[in-house]
Amino acid sequence: MKLHLISLLSLNTLALSVPNPLSGSDNVVVRDPAIAFNPGSNKYFVFSTGGGINIFTSSSLNGPWTSSGSVLPNGSKINTSNPNIWAPDVHSVNGQYTLYYSLSTLGSQNSTIGVATSPSMEQGTWDDLGPVIGSKDGDSYNAIDANLIDAEGLKLSFGSYNDGIFQITLSDIHTPAANLPGTHLAGANKEPTEGGFTYKPQSSQYYFQFFSNGFTPLVNTTTPRPAPGGEYKVLVGRSENVSGPFLDKTGNDLTKDASPPTGTLVLGSHDNIYAPGGQSIFFDANSGRDLIVYHYVRNDSYGGPSYLGINFLDFTSGWPVVVGE
Repeated sequence: MKLHLISLLSLNTLALSVPNPLSGSDNVVVRDPAIAFNPGSNKYFVFSTGGGINIFTSSSLNGPWTSSGSVLPNGSKINTSNPNIWAPDVHSVNGQYTLYYSLSTLGSQNSTIGVATSPSMEQGTWDDLGPVIGSKDGDSYNAIDANLIDAEGLKLSFGSYNDGIFQITLSDIHTPAANLPGTHLAGANKEPTEGGFTYKPQSSQYYFQFFSNGFTPLVNTTTPRPAPGGEYKVLVGRSENVSGPFLDKTGNDLTKDASPPTGTLVLGSHDNIYAPGGQSIFFDANSGRDLIVYHYVRNDSYGGPSYLGINFLDFTSGWPVVVGE
């Protein structure tokens, strides 16, 4: 009981010390946001699950953010009858903006990851290249929540629940160069682990494997809140190798089957921020700082929409810490 009390007190102290998101985005409704900056147009682009991948733009991280259409307004060529495209991941590759997306339905492993490219990220400029990988019921993985990193060649990670998050090598942006599911990065035994994002800060020798874990409330959910700590949160491990193994602060491998799950807490519920996750990490050249973008539900509006959160990250301790402006 004493150890449990100490743990709760530590979590409360951590929650009180976490800064709130940057101002200007608390009215932007998103899920699974990804961010990029186009220096030519001097605009930030945030992409979000919904429709054909919703687009929001702003000249500042502090907004105001403008709804600017969608990536694939007519749906993906993979399945034009499914208008709800998920989990964008955006990067600049060989001079073009490259966006991965997912097609699936809740609770299904019949899923596909596709990719589209654009010279500017504006609506109407995206070329849908179609499928990259897929999964079916009974596979050990689910082909959603893609994330690309260019390190020792192109690496694509993916996965949600099931056996966790995996990584394969690509020969180009839409061609796998390895058999599925590839290298196991995080998660195990149908744990609610998803949304993997591999990132290497310019200032660090380590690669960091971020992921979301826990229950994520959807709009109009009738599911009660889980016990504190059971909701969505952002966890991390690190490795000197882009393909892991990734270990948390206590030395546990992120692929270990454990309860609570392995992984060091980066961002959890605090103040009016509930169940943050669906994160992407980004180096902002304008400020010279790393940042995290994510969605969260307002703690006082459980069952309502999720909103855009943006915070800076500091890696000087050897681990990512959410910090203020």
